[in-house]
Amino acid sequence: MRVLFTVYPSHAHFWPIVPTAWALQSAGHEVRVASHARFTDSIRAAGLTPVALGDASIDEARMRPDAKAPARPEEVLRYADVLKLDDEEREHWIAYYQWLLNPISDYVRVDLPYAAELIGFARAWQPDLVVWDPTFGCGAVAARVSGAAHARFLLGPDYLAWSMDRLAERGDDVRAAGLPEHPHADLVRPLAEQYGTEADRELLYGQWSLDPMPPGLRLPTSTIKLPMRYVPFTGVDVLPEWLYAKPERPRVALTLGESTRRFIKGDWGRSPKILEAVADLDVEVIATLNNLQLEGIENVPDNVRIIEWVTLTNLLPTCSAIIHHGGIGTFAAACAAKVPQIVCDTGETLMMRPVEVDPRTMEDGTYRVGFEFGVNEEVVETVTTWELPNKKLEATPTSSYVISRGAGARLNHVTQSVDDIRKLVNQVVTEPSYQVGAQAVYDEWLSLPSPADIVASLERLTAQHRRR
Repeated sequence: MRVLFTVYPSHAHFWPIVPTAWALQSAGHEVRVASHARFTDSIRAAGLTPVALGDASIDEARMRPDAKAPARPEEVLRYADVLKLDDEEREHWIAYYQWLLNPISDYVRVDLPYAAELIGFARAWQPDLVVWDPTFGCGAVAARVSGAAHARFLLGPDYLAWSMDRLAERGDDVRAAGLPEHPHADLVRPLAEQYGTEADRELLYGQWSLDPMPPGLRLPTSTIKLPMRYVPFTGVDVLPEWLYAKPERPRVALTLGESTRRFIKGDWGRSPKILEAVADLDVEVIATLNNLQLEGIENVPDNVRIIEWVTLTNLLPTCSAIIHHGGIGTFAAACAAKVPQIVCDTGETLMMRPVEVDPRTMEDGTYRVGFEFGVNEEVVETVTTWELPNKKLEATPTSSYVISRGAGARLNHVTQSVDDIRKLVNQVVTEPSYQVGAQAVYDEWLSLPSPADIVASLERLTAQHRRR
C-alpha cells in the first residue's frame, strides 16, 4: 500500500515517526513524507522520500509575522471556568488552547500554498493511508479528498482529543457563555469547506491514533488508539571516537532540548546553575548545548565536555544518568537505554503571558511570532511578546512518570540551590535504586508492540477505513 506521512517541519515532530515509516517501508510499502520544503534535507537524511510543500526560500508558516499568536490568559481561563476544570485539568487545557492551536493553525490556512499542494499530491499519488501529525491537520483533509484512510500519530499526551472531549461534554455551557463552541474546528473549517467537506469529528480526531505513550503518560479520551512502542530516533551522525569505549568514571548526559534554544537565549539561567552544580562531582558530563544555551556561563568546569550535538541513541548507552528538559523524545531515548533520568521541571503553570521585552536580551524567556535566532531577528527595541514558563510543555507529566517508577528525580532550577542540585545528581548517579527503576521503565516500554509489530494492524485498519 501507499502511505503518506505529514509532519510539522521540526525534528521534535519528525523524528518520532521515523521508525514507523521505516517499518512500513521495510515491509514493502511505499512511503512518502510531506512537510515544508525547508525540511526536506532532514527527511532525506533519515532515509525517507520527502514531498516538498511550498518554497524552500520562504520561511515556514510559524515564522511569518501574521502567524496565529497565543490566546490571552483571560480567554484561556474563561473557557477553563466554563468547562469546570480542576487545577490539573486546567494545565491540559492550557497545553491545548494556548500552545497547540497555534501550530495547528499554520498549515490549514487557505491563503498559503501548503495545504493545496499537499491535497494536490494526494489526489495524484492516491495514498491508501495518511498518517498525520496532529499539528499538521491538512493531512486529514488530504486523506478525505483522496479517499485514503487516516490516523494521527501522537507526539505526547493527547491534549487535543482530551480537550475536544471536554468541549463536547459541556457544549451547552460553552454556547451559553458566548464562547466559540469548537475553536479547533473553526481553524480547519475554511480548508475543509474549500474542498467540499466538513470539519467533523473524524477529520479532527482521525479515524484512529497511533499512540506511543506508555500507559502512565496517556490521557483518557474517546478516541480509538493503536498502542505502540516509542522507538527513539535522534538523527544520524558519525560515531565519535570518544564514544567507542566505556567511560572511566560515571558519565552524565545533559541535554536541554533542540526546539526552545531556537527562540530563547540563556536557557532561563538553568544551564549555568547545573554546570556549577556538577563541577565538583566525580562524573564526566557531556553537555549538548549551543552558544545560545551557554549565555551567562563564564567558566566551563573541567569535567564537562560541551558538544553542540550528538545523537542520544549513541550517547545514552554509555551514561549512568541523564539530566534533561522533559521532552518526550529525550524521555523515550532514556527509557530505551535504561538510564535514570533527572527531569527539569519547575512545577509552574504552562500559561504564557504577554510581556514587553527585547527578545534579544538575556531577560527574554519569551516567544514571539515570527522570531527565531539566526533566521529572523528583525525586532524593534521593545515588542509585545509572550513570557514562557521556565519548563518544557511536557516536563511535569514526564517527571511525574519517572518519579512514580523510581527511575529518577525532578530538578527545579528556580527553587533548588546549586548545592541541592549537586546532591540530587550525585544521588541519582550513585544509588542503585534508580537503576532498578530505570529497568522497570524499560520493561514497561519493551512490553508495547514495536513499529514493526503494528504493520499488520495498520494494513487491516487501512483496508477497513479507506474509501476507494
